[in-house]
Amino acid sequence: MKNFFPSHSSPLFPLYILHILNDGFNASLILLLPFIAMDLQLNLTQVGLLGTLINALGIFIALPAGYIATKFGGLKTLLFALVLYGLAFLGTGFSQNFVSLFPLFILASIGFGLFHPIAFALVSRFSDKETRGREMGNFTAIGDVGRVGIAAVLTFIVVYIGWQNTAIVYASVALLIGLISYFAYLKKTDYFSSKDKKSSSSKISDVIKNQRFLLVTSAAFFDTFVNGSVFIFLPFLVLARGVDPAFIGTYAAAFFIGTFVGKTLLGRMVDRFGNKQVFIFSEIVMALLILILANATSFLIILICALIIGVFAKGTVPVLQTMVADSVKHGETMEKAFGINQIAGNTAMAISPLIFGYVANVYGIVTAFNMLALVVLFAIIPVLILLKKTAT
Repeated sequence: MKNFFPSHSSPLFPLYILHILNDGFNASLILLLPFIAMDLQLNLTQVGLLGTLINALGIFIALPAGYIATKFGGLKTLLFALVLYGLAFLGTGFSQNFVSLFPLFILASIGFGLFHPIAFALVSRFSDKETRGREMGNFTAIGDVGRVGIAAVLTFIVVYIGWQNTAIVYASVALLIGLISYFAYLKKTDYFSSKDKKSSSSKISDVIKNQRFLLVTSAAFFDTFVNGSVFIFLPFLVLARGVDPAFIGTYAAAFFIGTFVGKTLLGRMVDRFGNKQVFIFSEIVMALLILILANATSFLIILICALIIGVFAKGTVPVLQTMVADSVKHGETMEKAFGINQIAGNTAMAISPLIFGYVANVYGIVTAFNMLALVVLFAIIPVLILLKKTAT
């Protein structure tokens, strides 16, 4: 754990804490929905709309997040994001109907949407190129700790004190940590107010004209498109193979274990073998695993594939983030680059289940997974072009 979590004196330390909170509170708000719906008698359409709001605004917030960070400072903006979703939880605790919940979920979505493009840019800035893969791998994996730990505690608390009191307790924790963090790092003004003049003065066109960045973003789009459907539809594939529904949770657990291992493992491989090489290797393995998973009938083989697919499905996140950082020269437009990349990823994540669901409905779930394996290979093409450009 010592090599996994940065020391208190490291500029990465507050980023790790904020990542645990961001992903943990995001998952917790989703888990609150069933309790809210039962108590306030919300219909499924209303529940679906609130659930969509939690992450949908990330598509629109990612780019402004880069501008805000370069103007006011990255970590200060992240603390502001913490306050936003903390206040959203507080308001949720006092809500009595759907109308009052709607703006609060928008507020939470803005807070969650600000986090990742800014945080990835800061991790890239605070890391040496030689260790950036490990740091990015550790950083992305720590979010899963919050997603599992903080969210898991929520359901137990709700049973004892109710969802409204639970929301207020969570809000109090978020706001208190935000206050403590601000004063703890207030004297270190570089944490809050240091801004890259080149990044601040650069234009969005500088990023769009960057061919290396566009190639990386194209790869990220296809990679995220696949990841957006694999986990959602994995239970349906398992059921189609005649597996007892009681074991679906086992497959989900195997997948999540794989994602945590993958982020830390592939991040370290980047430092040793290079991010482009690791990405190509990961996508090839991913395609083969999806093909095996789609056509296997053995319970054990499907379980093993679910575990290993988790490694490569989410393990490529830190790999891609290091590629984004490398595509931007001397740190220029860093926040804007991560913002645009986040927009591409969020868009792919949003449309993937719709397209995959349609294909699965028309041609069958097995055929849909086989086609998904082909889409994985499309992610490799931009990186191969990038490798050729790098070689020349």
